[in-house]
Amino acid sequence: MPGPVLSERDLAVLRSFAGRIDPSDAGAHNNLGVLYHQKGLVEEAIAEFVKALELDPRMQVSQDNLDIAYRESGHYDRRIAELRERVRRQPEERESRWELARACAALGRFGEGIAEFEALLAWHPHDVPAMLQLGLAEKARGELDAASAWLERACAADPASAVARFYSGEVFYNRGLNDAALAALREAIARNPDYAEAHYLLAFVHGDLGEHEAARAATKRAIALNPTLAKAQANLALDRYEDGGPRGRGAGEAAPQPVPGAALAHFNLGLALRQKGYHQEALREYQLALAAGEDRRLNLQAMAEVHLLRRELAAALELYEGLVRDYPDSPKLWNERGVCLHQAGRRADAIVSYERAVGIDSAYQLAWNNLGVVRAHEAKADAAVSAFRQALGGDHPLLAARLNLGLLSFQRRQFRAALGEYQQALGEQPSSAVAWNGVGLVLMELRRFEDARNAFGRAVDADASFAAAHYNLSFVLSQLGDFDGALRETRRALELEPLYVPQKFSLTIDLQYEDPTIAIAPELAAEHGGDELAGEFEFDAPVLDRLFEELTPGAEQAADAPPAGDALDLARDYIAKGLLDLALAEVSRATARGVPRPAAAVLLGDVFAKRGLYGEALERYREARAAAPDDPDATLGEIRALLALGWASEAAPLADELARRVQGDVEVMVARARVRLAVGDALGALDGIREAQALAPGRSDLLHLQARVSARLGDRSAALAAFTAALQLDPSLVRVWYELGGLEEERSDWAAARAAYEHALDLLPTYSAAALALADLVGRLESPRAAIGVLIRLLETVPYELEALTSLGRALLDDGRTVQALEAFARVLRFDPEHTAALYHQGAALARRRQFDQAVEAWERVVQLDPAGPFAAQARSRARSARDLQHIFAASAG
Repeated sequence: MPGPVLSERDLAVLRSFAGRIDPSDAGAHNNLGVLYHQKGLVEEAIAEFVKALELDPRMQVSQDNLDIAYRESGHYDRRIAELRERVRRQPEERESRWELARACAALGRFGEGIAEFEALLAWHPHDVPAMLQLGLAEKARGELDAASAWLERACAADPASAVARFYSGEVFYNRGLNDAALAALREAIARNPDYAEAHYLLAFVHGDLGEHEAARAATKRAIALNPTLAKAQANLALDRYEDGGPRGRGAGEAAPQPVPGAALAHFNLGLALRQKGYHQEALREYQLALAAGEDRRLNLQAMAEVHLLRRELAAALELYEGLVRDYPDSPKLWNERGVCLHQAGRRADAIVSYERAVGIDSAYQLAWNNLGVVRAHEAKADAAVSAFRQALGGDHPLLAARLNLGLLSFQRRQFRAALGEYQQALGEQPSSAVAWNGVGLVLMELRRFEDARNAFGRAVDADASFAAAHYNLSFVLSQLGDFDGALRETRRALELEPLYVPQKFSLTIDLQYEDPTIAIAPELAAEHGGDELAGEFEFDAPVLDRLFEELTPGAEQAADAPPAGDALDLARDYIAKGLLDLALAEVSRATARGVPRPAAAVLLGDVFAKRGLYGEALERYREARAAAPDDPDATLGEIRALLALGWASEAAPLADELARRVQGDVEVMVARARVRLAVGDALGALDGIREAQALAPGRSDLLHLQARVSARLGDRSAALAAFTAALQLDPSLVRVWYELGGLEEERSDWAAARAAYEHALDLLPTYSAAALALADLVGRLESPRAAIGVLIRLLETVPYELEALTSLGRALLDDGRTVQALEAFARVLRFDPEHTAALYHQGAALARRRQFDQAVEAWERVVQLDPAGPFAAQARSRARSARDLQHIFAASAG
């Protein structure tokens, strides 16, 4: 168990890392979790592993890390026990059951998690997040048909949700139902065009259907929306090997299963795993594909590509040698063979391979680019320049070749040519961090430090993880005298890359749906003579001004951008479905795309509120209102947070002001009614509820709230009418049936009360409050024996329900079965030695058996534990009576 002693300062630094990583990067969360675990911050490590799994449920290494962290720390046992106790005490409370179900599912205990989600749905039949989680849990344990059923139900319950349709499409794809997957994903994208993961999965479906152009377009769109989808990285494991071999997929998680007979099922799954950076798993799928008889060339080629990406050059080269022998007419294979040789330092052989590729296809840009890179190391640059120019020919110039040519010109101090190439690259791709960095390097050489700072700043904006741009920005800030800024950028650069690395040439290979480049560092070169430098360079300032002006989005572009609300719709959908870490990642991406900060702050507040962190939520809502005082969402969020914190008096003026400002909004009316109720103005609350009902007459939750307020006002007839109306709209509302039973008892309508309690138990047999109320009712109306039957039925499904066990003991005692009653009380006290009700009734049972010393001891314990509690006065009285009886019996015996 890790646990080094760290200073408070070190702990603060470690914890600060959580706010500095990309919130949408599952691998970053996983690796931070490993760091935390190694430093003894187990709670923080577990939180990071859970975030990684929510962002990417297929990240097996994070699942394994979570299992290890839970097992070593005992955190799981403590957390589950705590949540089960909270659920036992308040079975209708949603958040505790939700957390319990999510905790079980996170550990791969899908059966337990599914049972809790189903119980949650029994309480809240229209809970779309629970339906969604049931679908995901069934999918994770391999029950794809059941998963589809739950996800389709979620789609029907929330027709506007892009998230529900995405997950439905994902399950259809895993079942091999490509047409259904295509339709579901298109529906998701229609509801949210900026849904990066939906575009990404759509690319796989198009690829499976043979629609390769559509697949490429979908992939490019996905990566433009979420660049981390294109990033593969090493994900750290707490325990990489077990029993001497690599750790495989855990028994708790079912891998996506290819459909027997489906075209290229293993190959496509391998492709998906490779794109997510799971290279070892991808290789395993390609091996299975070969064993299953899928296309041999495709799978061998894919295996070679994975080895190449992993820099396992010997394994890759062995495969490429066999492939070019079998398929000598493929320029792609000769090019990738050349990349292997190039990286292995066999440049002469690499040149032969690249030339073979362009000999087969003279327009093959990737090989021309790579030929230019290998020849860039030669003393004369003519051959390299010629090769790069070939790569830039045709209708679609290769951006990597343009950047390589710019770098070559810069190295040879041909600054005008370098700037020209970088300017053209930015015209083709304005967000190219490499091109902006190149512009900055040229300007640094020309000692145009102010302009260089702007260029490096644009590079960092385009790619915050580009270490070289941070280093270069620190250099130029130092030249400008901004030493604090230079230090800040140096620290950030050191976090990304401990050593400064100059700009690199890029080799290019052709991977399906991907656009990878392989970096090759330039060699150290001797100074070039003046005759090679194309004369003295005179910088034309207007050229630079035009460069920045031309690449600044104009008013027309801004007009075409989607409104800010659209950019946050996916985050709102995630929050509504309880996928809070995904929501945070989406808010982060939307903020980077330029959405207003107040709107993002409101959603951050919603996330904190969903997690029960109402103080943090309140800060975010107030931050949003400070920037946008009239934002209704921020004001509504602040009102709800204040209510949750018990500060209704502070919420009241906000609620009144919002209701005046925002007319006709049901949620605003309901919030104001809840505030009125919290400050003791039940009549005002009732008026607000009726206003809301006039706008939304079909909402059963409003009728339920009306019934509760009416009952508080003592208007039982109005409460009964509202309960009845709510149940007519939705007969599955368990809580309403239970509260209706209580109201009928107040009205002395015993038959109606019994029917209501029984209806609640039919819907949810584990509803202990309803079972206890029914047992008490039948015990009073009929006999203790009838109550015993009700309680036993409950305990058969919930054997550790302590209140039911205590009531069973009382009923047995009333039925004259004292020994069995004592057994029931003893069982309760084994689980909770301070259960005052069980202690009190145990004393009564012991007194009945004339065990007065033990009875007095039990009653004294009740008084000691809760001197002002409901049993204390009776316990004192009975203890005195027991002592008197003890003396009487002792005197009689004498």
